[in-house]
Amino acid sequence: MATRATRWAAVRWVSVFAVTVLATSGCSLLNGGTADTSTPAAGHTKISVGIIATVDDAPVKLAQAKGYFSEEGLDATVKVYPSVTQTMPALQSGEIDVTLMNYVSFFQAEAAKTLDGKVVSDAYQGTPDSLVLLAKPDSGIRTPKDLAGKKVSVHSKGNIVELLIKAVLQDNGVDPNSVTYLEVKFPQIPAALANGQIDAGGDLEPYITQGEQQFGVQPTFKIVTGATDNIPLSGYVATNKWITAHPDTVAAFQRAMVKAQKAAADRSAISSVLPDLTGVDKQTSSLLKLGVFPTSVDATRLQRVVTLMKTYGYLQQSMDVSGLVVPTPNS
Repeated sequence: MATRATRWAAVRWVSVFAVTVLATSGCSLLNGGTADTSTPAAGHTKISVGIIATVDDAPVKLAQAKGYFSEEGLDATVKVYPSVTQTMPALQSGEIDVTLMNYVSFFQAEAAKTLDGKVVSDAYQGTPDSLVLLAKPDSGIRTPKDLAGKKVSVHSKGNIVELLIKAVLQDNGVDPNSVTYLEVKFPQIPAALANGQIDAGGDLEPYITQGEQQFGVQPTFKIVTGATDNIPLSGYVATNKWITAHPDTVAAFQRAMVKAQKAAADRSAISSVLPDLTGVDKQTSSLLKLGVFPTSVDATRLQRVVTLMKTYGYLQQSMDVSGLVVPTPNS
């Protein structure tokens, strides 16, 4: 009968042989797209995560820095993109496996059948001070009625920032179509306000604080309030094809992100990764007005976004969010 040592040696030989075959054949352990001949850490499964340079994604950087991905057996590559207009094609082509998306863009893509995916991890929840409408102090913009006839920026057309602004306008008797909406990326909004390109802009951290410090712009009336208070803003999405093929990897990613989202409640932890992610210095990072980093995917919470989208014309029909999420595993 073989000894335990002998059996262990055999298992190790088989494992090494399998990894060698995969590496030399140019196959990725996870991605069904382009070949990847890089070698993952021993015993780890490769995963590629797409993010953008905002506080929403700080927990991904924390997961890297604190080793949460590695603890769950993942060899994670993190790629930073300018916006969801770049991450969604990358997700669909297999360039990345998981990506951050704002929920409005995700539900719109699902409704239009341009994306077949699910939310695997929640990312960020808005608060009145963490997502704001910025303007110059002398703009005269103090209430929703002051926005009529103005040029207002949104990160991208049809996203959650635009929804929030239109919801506040309509709820206050202002025609949402009386405003001209322009696409300006979050980092460029304060400068666009300063040079007169726009009259107001929906922005989030660290660009709110940077805008206040560098250009003297200030928050105006609240756009996360009332029906939109504590609104879910964004989550991590994967295609159903990838989720079905890699359920263990999905669960490992979810567990790592639960740890990271919990760690994000520590201001010093967030401050340690924001300089690399957003370019903000450590001193400024301590001043940022942050939202909430949820630790589980809650379909009931996300249904609020769908309800708002239907109410304000972003969806023709409602949809059941429960079929569009992968429940967070018990830790």
